[in-house]
Order: sequence, then structure tokens, then C-alpha cells
Amino acid sequence: MPTFRPRWLVVALAALAPLLFAAITHHAWEDYFITLRSSRNLVEGHGLVFNPGERVHTFTSPLGVLLPALCTAVAGPNREEAALWLFRLCSAAFLAVAASLVWRRALSLGLGPVGRVLLFGLLFLDAKLLDFSINGMETALLVLFVLLLWSELEAPAGPRPGVLALAVAGLMWTRPDSFILGAALIGARVLIRGPAAEARPVPWSSLLRGVVLGGVLYLPWFAWAWWYYGTPVPHTVIAKSAYTPAVHLANLLLVPWQTLLGRSMLVDLFLPAYWNFGGWPRFLVYVAHALAGLTTFAWLVPAIPTPARRASFAVFIGMFYLCSILLFPWYVPPWTALAVIALAFLIDGMHQAAVALGRKGVAQACRAVAVALVALQVAVTAAVAWQMRVEQAEVETGVRRSIGEWLRRHAAPGDTVFLEPLGYIGYFSQLKTYDFPGLSSPEVVAAVRGGARRYADVIARLRPDWVVLRPAEAAREEFASTGVLRDYALVQTWDAVPRLDQIALLPGRGWIESEARFVLFQRLTPGRLAP
Repeated sequence: MPTFRPRWLVVALAALAPLLFAAITHHAWEDYFITLRSSRNLVEGHGLVFNPGERVHTFTSPLGVLLPALCTAVAGPNREEAALWLFRLCSAAFLAVAASLVWRRALSLGLGPVGRVLLFGLLFLDAKLLDFSINGMETALLVLFVLLLWSELEAPAGPRPGVLALAVAGLMWTRPDSFILGAALIGARVLIRGPAAEARPVPWSSLLRGVVLGGVLYLPWFAWAWWYYGTPVPHTVIAKSAYTPAVHLANLLLVPWQTLLGRSMLVDLFLPAYWNFGGWPRFLVYVAHALAGLTTFAWLVPAIPTPARRASFAVFIGMFYLCSILLFPWYVPPWTALAVIALAFLIDGMHQAAVALGRKGVAQACRAVAVALVALQVAVTAAVAWQMRVEQAEVETGVRRSIGEWLRRHAAPGDTVFLEPLGYIGYFSQLKTYDFPGLSSPEVVAAVRGGARRYADVIARLRPDWVVLRPAEAAREEFASTGVLRDYALVQTWDAVPRLDQIALLPGRGWIESEARFVLFQRLTPGRLAP
């Protein structure tokens, strides 16, 4: 009779959970289609560009654009759904490998059953991890390389330079800003030494060799991007930089205190995407506040297990970064993974100590907390799956894709369109886009740097043929004061809110409703009638 191996159950969970989430939601993220337009142009021989003939770096992740290109080449032309399912299978495989790595390392570090239930239940059933692993983002790859680096740094025999190099290079090939993740993990390994009985010399040689070799492995992309685009910095970063809040030392020094009070963005580690739009029970925010504070500052307690302190210290370092940028939800899962590691080793350490001291009540409380948190995670993820199923059907497919396809049918060759949600509309219209703040458009970035900070100002300067706005945007004072829309005719509207009103229970409705209405304007041109 074959022996039951929990490791393979965990690996199966990590692989099947995202695929089940995808089968329920069919979710494809808005930003995926920004990247996919470049991926498709590469496959069709136009180069790795958003618009053929324009060498603009309109994506952030090298692997995040190359893997969809491979999936598109395998699936064939105009088979976006098949290509995305290939991408989802790859992401599920990445998470399965990550689960296997973490299981092996958790056992070698002495993590008990309570900690393992908490670790794998919270990590691989996290709604943001599942969603952004199957909706076209590079999240599964990023989490894999983060966990590979964590696992190797915690190896009892010491880290191996080759594996460190693979993890470091993988992080950089996935997201160039992930050097912060790597620095946080390596910094925690160097600075948090543990009790004297288990302290060993810092493996400086292995660390330095691994980091240097990882940089060498990333260098080909860095050099190619510099040659091909004229800069190694993604244009997305350049476009967003004008609206990234300025970082002041005084504000950074307040971040730990704000995190303790639950007023920083670090609560996002344990909450659904865009929870701040409303539609979620308030007690979830209280739980997220408690967990964020606990996992961020646990490293200050020398008595807790060293792996918990190191993971906690990495989250503490990351806190200053996450709270100083525009924190989009797909940035969060790798930091959540580190926070969950800290929490699992912390609760398990308390449980093991209680058992050793005969404190049955404390041990039972630890087990109850672990089960309750995993049960809550399952409930939240199920609710998010329903939310994203509705969002995909009513907003992404019913509104944004519909706008793109309408423009494809009615716009003239060479037309331009101004918009903010670039993905679906840009991909399915295939028009030249003037998006705000200019992810695909150097013209918009130039206009913004020239003083056009508002939608109306950019439209007045660039005079696009079409303008896509949310009704709330069209109602802004800037349009009334400038009168720029007097040169345009309203030609079409899309409104999914009546369909949303027919759904009795919809978690996170506020965010979905904010994206459910759009209006389309066409520039009044002599001799050309609106469709």
C-alpha cells in the first residue's frame, strides 16, 4: 500500500487552486493586455513593441512579456483565451515548484504541523496570489523566485552560490524592482543571527558570489533593452514617475507608527485587492491590521524562532518601500508570502513551546488560531472568486473589451484614442493610444512634463480622434473650464451598473462599479460623421 505523503498534497493544492480559480472566474487582468499587445507584435514579426515602428518599452517584466509571447506562438493567432490558459498552466507549475521548495525547507527548519497548516493554507489560498497568477500577471514567477531565495538563505548547510544566482537573476528577469525583495531577504539573513547556539559565521563568500553571478545572468536583458529601446528603464516607470509621491524622510520615519495604528498600506498584505473601495466586512480590516503589525515587528523579540524573525525583518524593510509608492495589488503577494512565513513560524514556535511546558490551553489556542485563520482565508478567497467572475463578465468583457472591439470596427486607420484603462481597449482596438499617464505613449509623457497635468490639458495638446472617459472623469471641472470636449461628440455609452443591480450579493462591489461605466467621444472633423 503506497505511503501517504503530505508534501504531494501541498504541491497538488498549489497547482490546482489557481486553476480552479481560473475556471470559476475566467479572469484576465487589464494590464495583461497591455503586455500582450507587445507579445503579439513580437510573435507576428513587428518587434517587442506596442506600436509597430515605435521602440517604446511598454512593459515592466521581461519574463512577463516573453512567456505570453511563447504561449501566443504555441496557441496561434487570435486565440487569446487558449494562450492565456497555457500561461495559467505555467503559473500553476511555478507555484507547485514553490510549494515543494517551501515544504522541504519548512521540515528542515523544524516547522511543526500547526505551522505547516498555517503556512500553506494562508500562502497558497491567498486570493491575490491565486488571481494574479492566472489573470496574466507575472506573480507566480515572482513568488517562486522569492521563495527559492528564502529557502536557499535558510538552508542549514548554508546557501549555494549557484542557487542564489538563479534566484537573484530570476527576480530581476521577472521585475527589475524586485532587487528590493532580494536585498530585504539577504539583509535579514546577515543581520538576524539567532541564538548563540545556532549562530554561524555569515556566508559572505556565497552571498557575494551568488549576487554577482545573478547580476551577470540579468545583464544580457539589461544590455539588450538599452540597445533596443535606448534606455534600460521601462517606459512604464518613466510615465508613472511623474505621479509617484515624493518620498520625504520625515514621512518614512512615521511609517512604522502608522503601520502599528493600521493606517499604512501594509494592511493590504492580508486583504483583497482594492478592498478600500468598500463592500467588505470591517472586521477583515481589523484582522489584517493585527496580522500586519505582528508579522512586521515580530523580529524585535529575540525569543521567537530565527526563521520567523528573519522573514519578519524582511517585511519590515519592505514596509518602507511599499508605503512610499503607489501600491498596486499585484505588487503585494511576494511580501505576503514572507509575512505568512513569519506568522507560521511564530505561531508554531509558540505551540511547540506550550506543548513542551505542558501548557495545554496555550497549545489549543495556537491550533485554534491556525484553523480559524485558514478558514477565514478560504472564505475570503471564495468571495473574491465570485467578485472576479462578475467583474470579468460585466466589466472586462461586457464593457472594456466591447469598447475596444467597437473602435476596431468604426475607427479609421491611423486614428488615435485617449484613455486611461489601456489594456483591453488598446489591445482590441489596435489603435494608436494616448493613455494617461503615458504607459504606451511618449507623447503623453512629454505633454505631462510640459505642464499638461490633467486629462483635459493632454487632450487639448494631442487632439486625439477618440476619447474614452468614465462619466465621473467627464464631469470634472477641468472639462467645464477648458471646454475641450466641445470639439467632440458623444457617440456611445457603456453601463454595466443595471446588470450589477440584479446581483443580490456582490463582495467588493465598490471597485467593480467604479469601472462599470464609460462614455466615448469622437472629435468633430469636417466631412466625417460620427458612426
